[in-house]
Order: sequence, then structure tokens, then C-alpha cells
Amino acid sequence: MKKGKYLICLLLFVFISSCGGKQPPPTQTPTNVEAIIQTPTEEAQVALPGEPEDPGEPDDTSQTGDESQTAPEQNSNLYDPSIYVIEASGTYRMELAPGYYADYEVEIYLDKVDSNDNRVVTGSYQGGVWMKTTIDAKEYIKENFGDAPVTIQFDAGGEAVNDNFSIYLNTTDDKAWTDYSILDDQGNPLPLTRDMPVGKGGTIAVSKNVYLDAKAKGAQGEKVDYQDTADGEVVDVNYIIHVEENGSEVNAKRKVTFFLSGEGFSFTIEGTLTRLAGYPQDVLDYANNENKNKFMEYFN
Repeated sequence: MKKGKYLICLLLFVFISSCGGKQPPPTQTPTNVEAIIQTPTEEAQVALPGEPEDPGEPDDTSQTGDESQTAPEQNSNLYDPSIYVIEASGTYRMELAPGYYADYEVEIYLDKVDSNDNRVVTGSYQGGVWMKTTIDAKEYIKENFGDAPVTIQFDAGGEAVNDNFSIYLNTTDDKAWTDYSILDDQGNPLPLTRDMPVGKGGTIAVSKNVYLDAKAKGAQGEKVDYQDTADGEVVDVNYIIHVEENGSEVNAKRKVTFFLSGEGFSFTIEGTLTRLAGYPQDVLDYANNENKNKFMEYFN
């Protein structure tokens, strides 16, 4: 009897400590900086008749003088009026300890619906970010308590949401001075050209539906049952975003890469930037966009 109580106490101590403790630092953590806000240099001009829908690469020949200064983007061929939509999602498993994992699921939706700036990709985007975390400790329990005469169940997880997430894409920052690097799985920087729209900054998400459920039952009927819930905690989320340049657009789509990081997590997810028609009637119809409305259900 005493031996069973000893095992149960040890179990509670291990799991409550491991749940309440801080996660190990990420292997890749970008410099925490404030979002870089600059005035766009691209002007929303009326497209000339007969102008091609897909513009060519920005003209880089306008740079003169000191080559260390980045010349403003010259974009003589602008898109038709457009709505720009960024959608990204992904999953990631992070090992917190041997056999003890945090499984992340993330979705991001952003758009730019601006009649004064609807012919260029750069500019301000607004939307939301949703993140879900689930703890998987099955291997950890089996490794540490497999021979003990006790049955253990442990579940923990939660969500973090922000329905006021905003970013600013630009091509004017000197990428030699501002670090926009994102590393691949081998630790090498992803390709980054001068004309790629980029953004960097941070936002705050608020936790909801956070739960902890730990149960144990000994061979002689001893039971331990611990449950807890919590909402409203603040989660800092830092981001870097790369968008393929104009010349890489295919069927009005181009690749987007996000690097997300915060306390105890750092990973990369991918998505697309889609250019939709943006004339006045199109803007009215966009209010009923199925993908956007489905994403907003996360915040209800």
C-alpha cells in the first residue's frame, strides 16, 4: 500500500512539474524586433490600355551614386485593381524531452483590400493567426513508468488566437542591414533576392481552451485525478515572411514562407499569396469569401 502511494506521489510530481515548467529554448530564434513600418514607394496608378496583366521585374537600373543605398522600387507596369490574399498553414512536432512532444498546428489568413493601394503586392495586410498545441507524452510515460503497477493518462493542450494580426510587406529595406533570413531544415538560409517582398515583426495571441487532465490508477485501486483549465494568457509570436517576387507568379499565385517563433517554439510554415480581381463589385463580393469566413470561425 505504501509503495503504491509512493508511486502515485512521484507520478504527480513529475507530470505537474513537466507541465508547469518552461519548455526548452528553440534551436532557431530570430532577433526580437518591432515590426518594420515604412511608407510604400509603389504608387497605385491607373493601368494604361493594353498593358499586360502580369508585370515584369522591377527596374533595378535606376540606382545611382552610392551602391550601398537601396533605390526605391520602380514598377512602371502595375497590376489591374486587385485584392491580395495570403493563406498559410502547417503542422510541426517539437520534442521537449525524450518521448515528450508538443504538436503545433497553425493557420494564418491575411488580405489587402485597399482602393488606394490595390495594384501592388507590397503594403499593409490585416487578418488573423490561429495556433493549437497538443502535448503527447505517451512515450515518456511508457519509458519512465512502464514497469510500475499503475495506469496513467495525461492530456494537455490549448489554442492561441489573434484576430487583429497585421503585417507590412516591402521591397525597399536593405536586406544586407535588416536580417530577414529564414533557415531550412539543414540550417541554410533560404534564397532571398532584393526584389522579394518581405516583412518582420511580432504580435500577441491570447490563449483559450487551455486544458490539463492527468489521471492515474494503481494496482490496488489507488486513484489520482488532476484537471485544470485556463484562458486569457498572452503568447508572444514573432514572424518573418518571404514572398516570391513578381516574376515568379503563376496563375495569379506565388509562394509565401513564414518563420514563427516564441517562448519554447520555432518553426516554418508555407502558403500562397493569391491575386484576386479588385474592381468595386469584386470588393463587395469578397465580403462573402468562403475561405475568409471559414477562418474567422476560429475566433467565435
